Amino acid sequence: MRDNTICIRRIFAYVTAAALLLQLLLFVVSWLIAAAMPDNTVRSLLGNEGIRWFFGSFVSNVASKPLVWILVVAMAWGAIAQSGIARALVRRKKPLAYRQRFALRAVLVVLLIAVVIIILLAFVPNAPLRSVTGQLFPSSFSRSLIPMLAFCAIVMAVTYGLLSGAMRGIVDVFNAMAKGIQQFIPLFILYVAVVQLFYSIIYVFQL
Repeated sequence: MRDNTICIRRIFAYVTAAALLLQLLLFVVSWLIAAAMPDNTVRSLLGNEGIRWFFGSFVSNVASKPLVWILVVAMAWGAIAQSGIARALVRRKKPLAYRQRFALRAVLVVLLIAVVIIILLAFVPNAPLRSVTGQLFPSSFSRSLIPMLAFCAIVMAVTYGLLSGAMRGIVDVFNAMAKGIQQFIPLFILYVAVVQLFYSIIYVFQL
């Protein structure tokens, strides 16, 4: 497991480095093209306008919905991993203890309650999470789908963790979600590099 984690981190490191190198290359190439062909539609990242755009729009480029999705998924991942619910559902080499079986039953009840709530909020006529025209896509439901699923996963994992004894209080719950974010840090770093490169390409070539 540790070897796999190290390998994944190396891959993320190399891809991030490649994105940063491409970003630097885009700075130079955009400047050369804009200088050699001033009538071209290519915009230079080294010009006054390009520098203002790069620094002025950096936060708005990075602060997008995928960043929030990664964050909440990381929290859910940490809660699931630390609660032990995945092992209880997948690995059945030996019978589960009574507390674990009781915890799984409680998780099933939580899941049923979550399904009922989602149905009432999104799938009945005039549900509040539907759009003004009554559509699900796009709507408040579609925009909140990933955070909603992540929150449900967190609640079920925490329920199992507390009832089974894998988590002993709010500190363990907090640490579990924080550890999930810690494990996703390489993805956050890669995300920042790739997203800024993506928007830089759009700006330079006016796509």
